[in-house]
Amino acid sequence: MGKLKTPSAPAALGPLILGLRDSKLILAGEMTHWMIRAPTLETGIALAALAQVELGHAQMLNAVHANEFSGEGKRAKRVVFGDEITHPAALPFVPRTKSWPEMVALMCLWDSALASILEALAASSYTPLHNTIGKMCEEEANHWIFARGAAADLMARDGRVPEALTEACRALIPRVQRWFETIGDLSRLRREGLVPDTVPMARYASRLGPMLEDMKLAWRAPAAAGA
Repeated sequence: MGKLKTPSAPAALGPLILGLRDSKLILAGEMTHWMIRAPTLETGIALAALAQVELGHAQMLNAVHANEFSGEGKRAKRVVFGDEITHPAALPFVPRTKSWPEMVALMCLWDSALASILEALAASSYTPLHNTIGKMCEEEANHWIFARGAAADLMARDGRVPEALTEACRALIPRVQRWFETIGDLSRLRREGLVPDTVPMARYASRLGPMLEDMKLAWRAPAAAGA
C-alpha cells in the first residue's frame, strides 16, 4: 500500500489514540511501581528504562491527538504519572498488580496487545500517524523480549510454569479480550484505506500462543470483527 496523505484526520482514530495513550500511561506507572520491588536489581533497572519509554509513548500519542483532533498543538497538556485515566478500554487495568507474576502477565499479555494495534497503525496511510507509530513499534519489540524473558525466568525456577503465573494469565485474558473489543474497530479504518488489511488479533494470538499453550490456556477470539 502506498503512503497517501489524507486531507483531514479520520474521526475513528481519535478515541483509539486516546485509548492507547491511557493504556501506555498505566503500563508506565506499573513499571515504575515495580522498579524497587522487582526480584533483582538488574530487573528493576530495566523496568525504569521501560517505564521511561512507555511514558514517552504516552506523550507522543497525546501530541498526535492534540495536533490532529483537538487543535491544541504544542499547547496540549503533557501527560504525567497520576493523570486521571478516563478511556473505558484502559480503566479495567487501573488497579495495581499485587505480585510479580501478575506484573509479568500484564507485560506479556497486555503490552503485547498494545504492540499488535500499534503495528497495524504503523503501516497507516495517514502520514502523521505512520511517522509517529513506526518508532514506537521498534521499541515495543524490546518490551516483548523483556517480558518473555521475565516469564521464562519464572518458569525456570521450578522447571515448569508456576501456578501463580498461570492464574495471573488466566485472570488477565478476559480483560485483554475486552480491551481489544473496546479499543476500537479497525475494520472502519481498513475500509477507508487507512490501515492495511490485517487483523491485529491474529498476530497477537500467534505471538502469545506458545506461551499460553505451555500453561494449557486458550485464547478465544472476541466477537468484534475489527479487533
